[in-house]
Amino acid sequence: MEPAGEGITLYWSLVSQPSRSVKALLLAGDVPHKEEQKGEEYAKINPRQLVPFIKDGDFGLGESNAILKYIADSQASVPEHYWPKELKERYRVDQFLEYYQFHFRPALLSPLRTRIGQKFAKMDIPQDVLDFQEQNKKTALDTLERLLHQYEGDFLASNQISIGDFQIYFELTNLILLKETWETYPAITAWYNKVSENEHVKKINEQWSAATSALIPVLNN
Repeated sequence: MEPAGEGITLYWSLVSQPSRSVKALLLAGDVPHKEEQKGEEYAKINPRQLVPFIKDGDFGLGESNAILKYIADSQASVPEHYWPKELKERYRVDQFLEYYQFHFRPALLSPLRTRIGQKFAKMDIPQDVLDFQEQNKKTALDTLERLLHQYEGDFLASNQISIGDFQIYFELTNLILLKETWETYPAITAWYNKVSENEHVKKINEQWSAATSALIPVLNN
C-alpha cells in the first residue's frame, strides 16, 4: 500500500499516552513526518478533537490503534515485527490492542484522571468510587502479569516488540505520575525494563519525564 502523500502530519501531545505510541512507531520506521498541536482549526480536521490524529495527504485518521496499523501497513520502512504480516502473529498483537483499548487503558487512566480532578478542580470523589478504581487497576495489573506468560519471548506477543507493547507500556507510565510502582509484579517489571531499552521509547520517555516532572509533586502532595 502506497502512502497517500509525501509525509505524515501527526497531531499529538506528550501527555497523551497513545500519542506517544504513535510517535514511537514513526521513529521506529524513520517515517518522515511533522508534528502539529491542536489549534482553532483542529475541529474541522478531527470532529472529536482528540489526539493522536494523522493526516497523510488528503487522508485523515483518528483512534490510535487504527493509526498504528495504518502506519505499519503503509510505510515500508517500519520493521515487520511491529505488526506482523503473518496472520496468526498479527492477530496475537491485535488481541493485546483490544485488551488495551477496552480493559487496560480504562483501568489505568481512571485513577489518574480522578487524581487530576481532585488536585486541580477540587473534586470530592466518593470513597466507593476510589475503591472501585483501585480494584480495577489491580485487576488490570494482575491480568497483565498473567498475559506476559501466555507466549514465549520477552514481549507481549513474541520475542520482538510490537505496537501492542507500545500501547500498554505507555499507559503503564500513568503509575509513575501517581508515584506508584509495579515492582511486586516480576513479569511486568522485566517486560517494562525490556521495552524501556528501545531507543525510540527511551527518547520519548526523556521528553515526557522533562515535561511532567513538575506535575508529580502537585498530584501527590
